[in-house]
Amino acid sequence: MSVLGGDLAAPAPSRSKGSRQPKRRKIKAFQDRVRQVLISAGLVDEDLVVVAVSGGADSTALLDVLVEVRRRGGPSLHVAHFNHGLRPEAAAVMGAVIDRVQDARLLSTVGNSRDFPIDRSSGTSMETAARNARWAFLRSVAQELDAARIVTGHTRDDQAETVVMNMSRGSGLRGFAGMRVDDGEILRPLLDSSRVEVVAYARDRRLTFDDDPMNATHDFRRNRVRHEVMPVLQNIYPGASKAIARSAGVLADQLDMPPVSVRDATGVRMPLHSERLAVVGGPFPEAVVAVVRVVCGSSLQLGTVQLGALAQALRTGANGRWIELNSHLQAFVRDGVIGLYPERVRDVPWQPAVALELPGEALIPGGRVVAEVTSRDQPPTEMRDSCGTLLDADRLLGQDIVVRPPIPHERVFPEDGSDSRDLMHLLRGRGVATAIVASTPVLAVNGRAACTPGIWCDREFAPQRSGNSTLLVRVLWDAIPTPVARA
Repeated sequence: MSVLGGDLAAPAPSRSKGSRQPKRRKIKAFQDRVRQVLISAGLVDEDLVVVAVSGGADSTALLDVLVEVRRRGGPSLHVAHFNHGLRPEAAAVMGAVIDRVQDARLLSTVGNSRDFPIDRSSGTSMETAARNARWAFLRSVAQELDAARIVTGHTRDDQAETVVMNMSRGSGLRGFAGMRVDDGEILRPLLDSSRVEVVAYARDRRLTFDDDPMNATHDFRRNRVRHEVMPVLQNIYPGASKAIARSAGVLADQLDMPPVSVRDATGVRMPLHSERLAVVGGPFPEAVVAVVRVVCGSSLQLGTVQLGALAQALRTGANGRWIELNSHLQAFVRDGVIGLYPERVRDVPWQPAVALELPGEALIPGGRVVAEVTSRDQPPTEMRDSCGTLLDADRLLGQDIVVRPPIPHERVFPEDGSDSRDLMHLLRGRGVATAIVASTPVLAVNGRAACTPGIWCDREFAPQRSGNSTLLVRVLWDAIPTPVARA
């Protein structure tokens, strides 16, 4: 291994005076994307990164961008080049890389297969053995320099090829997720850029690079995937490479998050619909996939984008979010529960108001409101249910009490002592989804809204210290049907 270099004050690459403005904007936009990746990775000018430069278009463009980013406060750069010695042009390519590094006044380390042997003793393919040797070298340089990252020029096309190869080997979900932009050791700033975009940048910058003829052969598996498999996929599914890479990113994000489960729908309010179904509680995504197979058979395959949206809604404790699975199947996610609907719906106010005797119950669309008198000194265990509210029984007994939906522009006085609020706004602010807010049950006393069970209570009807008894008002929601497996 040999080290070459100078100081970091690199001169700006020469530019043609006749360059057109659109080209300059395209170049700057490309550089800005890479800069944003470095910022997201938390890399600043005090950091040092090892840049893997093979001499090809991708790594040459990467180095050029990083030099420009360095001028704007990016990390310090140390170039690492590995000479595999597998083709006659290897020495010339190494010399070109060294010249570029010296022109940029950077430090570099050059390794070769004598110090890091290409070991095929265990039957490893030449392709894999050469990659192992190269990564052993890069990691050695990074460790010696205490570098913050190894930076490589992998592109979106490399990502798609990697995923296809991993899938073919049966490598599981982690293999399907492909490479990460930043995995803590390796940073891949070009992973969201296509190979065509990277080559175009190199040409716009008038960069010279090695066009390795070995990349055009069909002797290596990756080359065969690149030249034989990917063109077929692109022909069948235009944009397949971009879609595969996007799916890999979504899956990788999911795998990096803690496991998530679907809650059982018991007791959770969901929008009303005669054909609604609930996903049975269980681990995600298995619980959802199982139900979708029952509902749709094999006609609907949930993709990573759909599963990612469902997982995000489950994790964030969404108050209510619609997610389209296809044009005939919609999912509503609320409080960890997933409901399946043939269309998006919104509850409407129901009429007329339903009288409520104390104690007693009132049937409402989708459930029932239950009121029971309890001792003040012994609060009921049912108060653990989020759908329950305690009121002053002495204040309510003998009054005209009904259950009705909220009235538009109705003003109420919350129990926290704040000024009057618009009831609909208050309900939305406390987590009631738009899809169900218009039919939320309100307990009204002599025409005045007293509470929405489990959500708010008018301070005038809250339990008093001098009172002997309280009134527990709860909403018990109807069970949602679950799909039955087809015979």
